[in-house]
Amino acid sequence: MSRVSKVLLAMTIAALWPALGCGSSGSTAPVRMLNASPGEATLNGYMNSSLFANSVSYATASSYVNVVAGSPTLRVAPPAATMASITQTLSLVSGTSYTVMVAGHPPTLSAILLTDNNSPPSAENMNLRVINASASLGTADVYVVRPGTSLNTVSPTVSALNLLSASSYLSLAAGNYEIDFTPTGRTVVLINSGVLTFSPGQVRTVVGLNGAVTGYTTAVLSDLN
Repeated sequence: MSRVSKVLLAMTIAALWPALGCGSSGSTAPVRMLNASPGEATLNGYMNSSLFANSVSYATASSYVNVVAGSPTLRVAPPAATMASITQTLSLVSGTSYTVMVAGHPPTLSAILLTDNNSPPSAENMNLRVINASASLGTADVYVVRPGTSLNTVSPTVSALNLLSASSYLSLAAGNYEIDFTPTGRTVVLINSGVLTFSPGQVRTVVGLNGAVTGYTTAVLSDLN
């Protein structure tokens, strides 16, 4: 092979490498997929045609997988589908963690890219983020309280959290908490997480969702530790 041919081959491989979903050290971003679509029992996620989220059940998230940073193409589909329900170009910064939240009802699904912060919390604390993914609830007030607290005696921890949006990260002392979602301006609890125990050094995301059939449910995502 001539020197010119070798150079052309190297240039071709370099051009194709990102399209194949591969990346050199330092050019990747950790990404996971959250299935927040009550109409989809399981979903697969692909980045540049490479599977990164396999059979993600409703109200759960996949583990983080390092994918190529830059502008990869996300495709989401049920495992047995021959066509993607979502095809979307993302913008991923190298070294930044992301959650791709898939929401809506088939055949109309949408993907919302959330930027995660999995930096270790300060000593003896944990960090908590809340996501509102309940279409039935709509805009919500969220209370993060110690078990047994009357909501009539406290203000919302997060006020008017829009549908398909996430709160900022809350720094909390480790221990037991309940997360309550209410209609904005009211203290009627529609979604309750039950008692959750958080340990020092953890980062968690709690998601309020519609039930798979009726009612409501929550998901607790383990972000760090």
